[in-house]
Amino acid sequence: MRRYGLIYNPRSGDGKRAGLLASSGERLRSEGNEVFEYAVEGDAGEGAKKALSNACDVIVACGGDGTVNAVAGALWMSGEPGAVLGVLPLGTLNHFAKDLGISSMEQAESVLLDGHVRTVDAGLVNGRLFVNNSGIGIYPMMVLEREKVRQAGLPKWPAFFVACVRTLVRMPFQHLHLEADGVRLARATPFLFVGNNEYSVEGKSLGRRKHLDEGVLAIYMAHRTGPLGLFRIAVRAVLGTVRQDRDFVALTAKKLIVRRRRSRAVPVSLDGEVCRLKPPLEYSVAPRAICVLAP
Repeated sequence: MRRYGLIYNPRSGDGKRAGLLASSGERLRSEGNEVFEYAVEGDAGEGAKKALSNACDVIVACGGDGTVNAVAGALWMSGEPGAVLGVLPLGTLNHFAKDLGISSMEQAESVLLDGHVRTVDAGLVNGRLFVNNSGIGIYPMMVLEREKVRQAGLPKWPAFFVACVRTLVRMPFQHLHLEADGVRLARATPFLFVGNNEYSVEGKSLGRRKHLDEGVLAIYMAHRTGPLGLFRIAVRAVLGTVRQDRDFVALTAKKLIVRRRRSRAVPVSLDGEVCRLKPPLEYSVAPRAICVLAP
């Protein structure tokens, strides 16, 4: 028998999502397990801490990648050896679940019941954890702009489209000095993307990872280009015709230090959420730091 702690945001999603969560809880109980639900409107990590204090041994992130990030971070900080991460992919994109090999709610429930424990890497930047990726430049600025637009009443996706247009018009370049495993280089780029392990960057599998435990950071930067150039890259991504040698620079490292001309705090994305961190940004890998249930 297991004790499951389901961590979720009651304000996220719709009634259908709430019904899926209730159905999953019932399936887990029907197999003789104990299930506890922790509704958290703010930091999902607080729900994970409550579940750990209640001796739950499977802490389930019920949501998207932001929820997974917060729960995984709480487990990592706790150092609790007996607890493992579980995932119910109730978010919009669910990149982490897909890279684990979980593609549906039904499969996710089966994994919670019968899956085996895998250890996967975590990325770190200035002590903050990410399970998928982190970045500076256009993407975190778009997210911040989207939140401003949403305050005016627009839904999430229309707001994101408006934010994309506004950010591209401004086209802010990042003047970066990078040190990757001791190798130094300087770049002016619209974005820096740091992945927890390597991403597929060409063809139809763009944006997916084959491995989550190779202990490397994957570093990607666009060549210096304007809005039209970035639009071309986006179209090629949709069509599956992106080419690394033409569209961006890619390298791998175990440690990365990012410096900017200005020392003030910069918006940094962590699995789709944005925080502000003061440079230098010090990236590293925590090998096999996360225990997670997987197929």
